[in-house]
Amino acid sequence: MSVQTSQREMQRMAIELEIKAVARKQLSVDGVQQVTLRGIARAMGMTAPALYRYFPSLDDLVASLCQDFFVEVTEAISQAITESSDAPGHAMHAAIRTLRDWATGHTGEFTLMLRDGADQVAPGAGTCTGSQKLAEVFFGLYVKMWHAQAFPVPELTEASAASCAHMARFASVAETDRADLPPGALFVFAQTWVRLYGVITMEVFGQLAFMFDDVTPYFESELEDAAIALGVPYVPREATDA
Repeated sequence: MSVQTSQREMQRMAIELEIKAVARKQLSVDGVQQVTLRGIARAMGMTAPALYRYFPSLDDLVASLCQDFFVEVTEAISQAITESSDAPGHAMHAAIRTLRDWATGHTGEFTLMLRDGADQVAPGAGTCTGSQKLAEVFFGLYVKMWHAQAFPVPELTEASAASCAHMARFASVAETDRADLPPGALFVFAQTWVRLYGVITMEVFGQLAFMFDDVTPYFESELEDAAIALGVPYVPREATDA
C-alpha cells in the first residue's frame, strides 16, 4: 500500500467519522425523523451528492450508526460488569442499570437502535445483529449465575415449553458456555430480560409518563423481582455504585 493510498483512506475515514458525528448531533437534538443526508451535508458545507461517496444512502448511514451505538453501550455494560463486586447478582444489577442509564441518557440513539437495529437475520443464519449481541451479554451473566448457584425454574406449560424451543435457537448461537442449562432456565432468562428491557424501552419512548413521574422506583421493583426469580439478593443501587 502506497503512502498516498494510505493517506486517502485515512482522509476518507476522517470524513466518515465527521459525517456520523454530525448525524448523531442532529439525532440527539432534533430526533430520529430529522436526520437527513441533505441536512448533514448542509451542516458540513458539502453537497448532498458528495455524501453518497461515503454512504450510498441514509439507510447505510443509519446502519453504521446503529452498529456504533450497540458497540458503545455494550462496552459500557462490559465495563460495569468488570468493575462490579464478585457477590452473586451484583454484575447483573450493575449491567442492567448501566443499560438503562445509557438508554435514558441517549434517547435519540436508543430510539434509532430500536427502529433500525432490530434483528433482520433469521436465527441460525450465522450473522448476529447488535441487539442480539446485547442480549447475549446478559445471557452470559445468567448462565454464570446458573453455574454458580442454580436458581428455581418453573414447571413449563405447553405455551412456555414452546417458547423455550424458540429460545433454544438463540442459546445455540450465543457465545457463552451454556452446558446443562435446562429449558426452564431459558424461560426464566426470557421472562426477566423481556420485563427489564421492556420497562427501559417504554420509559425511553415516554410510554410510562402517564403513570410515573419517576420510573426509577418501578424499574427497581422489577429488578428486585428479577433477582428473586434468579435466586440472588436484590442489590440496592448505592451498593453497586460503592
